[in-house]
Amino acid sequence: MPAYYDSIDKGVATVMISYSSWNGKKMHANHELITGFLKGKLQFKGFVISDWQGIDRITSPPHSNYTYSVLESVLAGIDMIMIPYNITEFIHELTCLVKKNFIPMERIDDAVGRILLVKFTLGLFENPLADLSLVNEVGSQVG
Repeated sequence: MPAYYDSIDKGVATVMISYSSWNGKKMHANHELITGFLKGKLQFKGFVISDWQGIDRITSPPHSNYTYSVLESVLAGIDMIMIPYNITEFIHELTCLVKKNFIPMERIDDAVGRILLVKFTLGLFENPLADLSLVNEVGSQVG
């Protein structure tokens, strides 16, 4: 854990959850570690992001109970979820879970607040476009 302590102390803005499991619990559904330890004990103020299709892998086979995967990942504390292919399905499931009060609006507000805090801190609203002055250096060998 030393690397996490040090990174959070230095103000890291995002943490990505891994595909791994701990004590039989998929990390993308691990409320104890994401919300309890990372956000609670370590007082991480940035946002937590899923890995690529990470919530799909909560179930076996992957994506076999998508409603459950959305519910568990959001309640675990993941703030931003990488959805490469099924964004319409994700939005539908998340919206239904919020409307039925399975996911409290406070959890959504926390996620949105964390994401906006990072974006404001980075100045993305004042300067939303990339600096293109070094675009010709992309892909070149360094030194």
